[in-house]
Amino acid sequence: MADNYDFPLANTLDDNQHLVFYKIMNYDVPRHYSYFLFEKKWWKKQEDILRGQEFPPDEEKYSWDQKNPHMDDFLKYINKFKRLYRSIPFIQSIYLCNSITFNALNKDSDIDVFIVTKKWALWRARLRSVLLFFLFGLKRGAVWWKKKKFCLSFYVTHTHQNLYNIMLPQNDIYFMYWLAHLVPLYQETQENIYKNNKWLESALPNFPGRHCINIWLTPELGASRFKKIVEFLGGGIIWMGFEYLIKLLRLPIVIYKTRQLKERGWGIIVNNNMLKFHMDIRKKIHLLYMMYKKKMDK
Repeated sequence: MADNYDFPLANTLDDNQHLVFYKIMNYDVPRHYSYFLFEKKWWKKQEDILRGQEFPPDEEKYSWDQKNPHMDDFLKYINKFKRLYRSIPFIQSIYLCNSITFNALNKDSDIDVFIVTKKWALWRARLRSVLLFFLFGLKRGAVWWKKKKFCLSFYVTHTHQNLYNIMLPQNDIYFMYWLAHLVPLYQETQENIYKNNKWLESALPNFPGRHCINIWLTPELGASRFKKIVEFLGGGIIWMGFEYLIKLLRLPIVIYKTRQLKERGWGIIVNNNMLKFHMDIRKKIHLLYMMYKKKMDK
């Protein structure tokens, strides 16, 4: 989540007052916005609920009425490295997130990803992904310019994909929409992260429990031969020891960075099932959300 954002409050209210998040972030509202109604209005009839319906018709190829002018360029760049995504050992899924999935790219945006790793392989997956993206010159921070560089800042094991416990106590509106706007980039097997996050439907009552955002990207599926071989050779008790060795060697650096970034207001999580290093703007969004709600109630 490395882009810099301004947070203008809308000057006028319209019939879609419940789409407060998009107003706060100055983001385009998706074409099928009913999936993303944050709070169901009390008069909304049960038969109007969209949960469980099929995707929009096939001719609906895009989630917004107007495509971001940088989208095609970014997608062309991302698609160049399809074989790489299938070749990173111990990674189960890669999701695009943030500016690209909200149709909010600018020419200097980086490419934020959320990565799901295999069980007991969090640190090995992170090490190998960082090394491979670095060798290909794709990792943010590997070169002096950040344009179109991948930000590898959020990892979680596939046994801990339920992300409810890291939400803010009240109305973590940013995280809810972040999760609802994930776009699969790579999946080793057909899976749906929303099966592990059913609670999201209580916040977005019309959410169908599947990926709704379409940016004209077909996710890569399966695993390369290289990945299969490395995972086969890298299994067992000995390589579990390697997992803990990586963690032990990285721990002093992580502790140092954690202290440093926490002072700057970053949301840092480091444990055996999650590594989260990106900037945390959720409290700011929550405050703006409450301000906007008060404005609407007047």
